[in-house]
Amino acid sequence: MKKSRVFYGSLEEKERERLTLEAASSAVTGNDAVKAGIKAGNINISSGETMEMEERVSERQQEALAEFERRRRARQITVSTDDAEVKAGLRALGEPITLFGEGPADRRERLRSVLSVVGPDALKKSRKDEDRAKRSHDEVRNDTTTLVV
Repeated sequence: MKKSRVFYGSLEEKERERLTLEAASSAVTGNDAVKAGIKAGNINISSGETMEMEERVSERQQEALAEFERRRRARQITVSTDDAEVKAGLRALGEPITLFGEGPADRRERLRSVLSVVGPDALKKSRKDEDRAKRSHDEVRNDTTTLVV
């Protein structure tokens, strides 16, 4: 049979000693555990080498901002509702006039997206170039008819 001890007075001092011993032993064990982890290769501590991540993130942000800006421009571009004009605009930009299964609204949207990429002035420039080419062709044609007569 076990004798029970009866303590008289405060146990505060004994409890402090026990807590300090536990803290010291866990600190040593924790430190030893970190060293063992480094030795095993599970914990990697660099020698001050760093990799730049901001450039890559900023490139992604710039691409996303450019896409949002393009979409905003596309919303602001006015495109004719006349299907013949839309087809002429697509033809002037060198795009296919009609894709398989594409309706007039889809063509308008495609013209709008192409114009948002190349710029709305591209259609005006291509039409001016066509007009110049037509005029020069007509002038050459008129000159050859006057020479023949």
